Amino acid sequence: MTFRLQTLGRLRLVDNDGREVTFPEKGLLILCYLIVGGYREQSRNDIAKLLWDEVVPSQAFVNLRKTISRIGARQDELGCHFLRFSPSSVGLDVDRLQSDLDEICRDPGDALNRFQLAATTFQEDFLKDLKSQGQALHGWIERQRGEHMTLLRERLIAAAPEAAKSHRKLVKAAAARLLERNPLDEEVRKILTQVFQLEGNHLEARALAHSNAPAVPAIAEWRPASTIFAPASEAAADLRPPRVVLLPPSNGAIDSPATQFAGALIEDVTIGLCALRSVSVIAPYTAAQISLQADKANTYQKHAISYILDTRLTDEGSRLTLFTQLIFFANDEVIWADRFNLDGDGLMTSRREIARQIAYAIASQVERNEAHRKTYETNVGSYRSFLLGQRYLKQLNLPEVRRARKSFRESLYENSDFAPAMSGLARSYFFEWLLTARGDSELLALAERHARDAVGADDTLATGYRELGVVKLYLRQFDESMEYHDKAEALSPQHANVIASYADTLVQASRPEGGLRKIQAALDLNPIAPDEYFWTAAGASYSLGQYEQAIAYIERMGDPTPADRLSAASWGMLGNKKKARQFVRKTFDVHPDFDLDKWMAIVPFREEWQRVHYCEGLRKAGF
Repeated sequence: MTFRLQTLGRLRLVDNDGREVTFPEKGLLILCYLIVGGYREQSRNDIAKLLWDEVVPSQAFVNLRKTISRIGARQDELGCHFLRFSPSSVGLDVDRLQSDLDEICRDPGDALNRFQLAATTFQEDFLKDLKSQGQALHGWIERQRGEHMTLLRERLIAAAPEAAKSHRKLVKAAAARLLERNPLDEEVRKILTQVFQLEGNHLEARALAHSNAPAVPAIAEWRPASTIFAPASEAAADLRPPRVVLLPPSNGAIDSPATQFAGALIEDVTIGLCALRSVSVIAPYTAAQISLQADKANTYQKHAISYILDTRLTDEGSRLTLFTQLIFFANDEVIWADRFNLDGDGLMTSRREIARQIAYAIASQVERNEAHRKTYETNVGSYRSFLLGQRYLKQLNLPEVRRARKSFRESLYENSDFAPAMSGLARSYFFEWLLTARGDSELLALAERHARDAVGADDTLATGYRELGVVKLYLRQFDESMEYHDKAEALSPQHANVIASYADTLVQASRPEGGLRKIQAALDLNPIAPDEYFWTAAGASYSLGQYEQAIAYIERMGDPTPADRLSAASWGMLGNKKKARQFVRKTFDVHPDFDLDKWMAIVPFREEWQRVHYCEGLRKAGF
């Protein structure tokens, strides 16, 4: 039996039938290192330095000996010895081992065939999903990836005149891969523009060829995305165009020609944007993989993505629509959204027009937001700490809120004028006030101080006004709260977090109908929402007497503990004393000194009917 080593994409060993064969990961890496380097033998010292450069040499050799022991045992089980070991070296026996890089090393003939082979081979990155990497291994992997892209580029350029006529889809995919890695490659952009012209997309070709974004001299050094958080000068940061990922549509159970149409449409837009100088676009295959990740925020940060185009295919009964929204990752703001009808006789013929509209909207909105983006991303250390703080704030519990505060302070230590971090600090103090439920006026005062600092540092930042609006709400200054929220919404009319905060103000200001409409609008913009959205929606539903709906919203929270009092009140109003008392007990488990009268004294309802209504539910629950 022969085996095949897969190095492109996920590193794995497969048998003749394509089934994955279990093998120690470090053993796969040694195989990979020897095959790629063309080595039949390599010293143990070199292999230990590659795999364990972050530890002292003596420990690296211990690790290597343990790895060799595991490899030997597994090779005995397989009855196949790819690797042989001597006291000083590691050797490779290639008679029963192939790799996915074997074919690329052979000469397939003319320039067109060489390009086809490279384009089909290099659809995925080398060792793409490898998790833990020391500096030496990481550098080696990046060099291999660079060599692959260099080979792909050389073969694309050599075959471009013929390939652009007969293999346009392959040319566009290869160009997208190359421009993702280096958006400053004018020669590749020119080839992509020529393909658009041959396809009859003269308007797109002209727009792409004469993008308003300034061209960057070819001599400028391009930094890979994986190094975005490495130290860099501000000048280098200014050269880096923002990275955009277009996620393929999520469609639930919808299965129709429109499903395939929508996916192809987004791929069209992605390829078109690859020719712009003003953005760096993640290639379609990578975007599809990102869409499957559970922790997308961490993935966006890892790949230094500034903008996300989120798309959803929706069945509205009488028609299918494609909802699109462009999100600025740094502050989770929706900067553009639209909905496109995908029904009717003109479905397939409308693809080019819809693609043009989406591409134009993305390019124009990114350009318009560029100064705002640089506010966030120019200071790399400050931005990284800010993003960590934002992630921690998504969990409504005290340890995470305090971790967030620490990150925001670290962000300000790096950049003392960074208004978004000031706004984050204000948010953290408000959340602590809310979660401790003690009515601590000092926490609200700190929240207000940092919110005012944020507005003073940048009066175009919506979140500073939002935090002021929140503080004023809980100080029962309802008119001022709504005034600040009006300013925030005017600055950022599609910022889901701003809309959600305004919804909370309307609910507490005894306008629950308006509050429910606003929070539903925020959920439309941000369907995978933080818990506070569902908490606000539950509060609005309770005030409207929709107790079962209130419970349903609470059940959508990742951690419903902060809403235990509201759950108890809702079950109390439904007459289910057993359920209600469960949440009463949970409340006292978290807040053993909870006092109903003190709590009702700090809940900021504007009108007395709402306070009486909430208190009635809590008393029926058993408080």
